[in-house]
Amino acid sequence: MKMTSPKERAHKGPSPLVLNILTVLVALLTLSAGIGWLVYSWVVDMEVPYFAIPFVLCVPVIAAVAFRNFWD
Repeated sequence: MKMTSPKERAHKGPSPLVLNILTVLVALLTLSAGIGWLVYSWVVDMEVPYFAIPFVLCVPVIAAVAFRNFWD
């Protein structure tokens, strides 16, 4: 019986194509949630929180990178 090291037994992650597609989906979902929050706050409060616009654009990138690094 051949002994294998823990690195050899590690489960292989998803293929690069699937990982790329999932990363883009995570970024788009996060971006749409942020834009939805901005529109909702504009409709309800009748004011656009201008300080939040850069955050809404940056958070999807952070979420996508964190999701991608989960398998790296």
